[in-house]
Amino acid sequence: MKTGDRSTAPTPNNPYHTSQHDLPFSPEETGALGTLKHGFTHEVDDLVKLELTAEEMVGDEVRLAREYVREDTGHFWGDLKQEFFNWELATGQLLLTAADPTRVDWHEHHWWGDDESQFH
Repeated sequence: MKTGDRSTAPTPNNPYHTSQHDLPFSPEETGALGTLKHGFTHEVDDLVKLELTAEEMVGDEVRLAREYVREDTGHFWGDLKQEFFNWELATGQLLLTAADPTRVDWHEHHWWGDDESQFH
């Protein structure tokens, strides 16, 4: 369609343009506008794909970090349990060496008299 063939009737959809002649393009001329629309659509699709890929990568990183934390906590609790067991044994040994050997012997062999019976 040629520019001289445009209608001068007012467009009801656009209050800023009173006639078709004021529009920079006619609705029938979709070549450049269609290309621009297609370019924007393609660009938006690429941005959405990029965002979804970034979201998936963040999810992968979170899952990897969760596995590292799970493995580290397993080792940590195992080491802590072993350390408590070692401290318990060391404390028991310390208490046994600090105990009065004579008193331990008296209790083992039941050598206490009336004065010692109060300790049972």
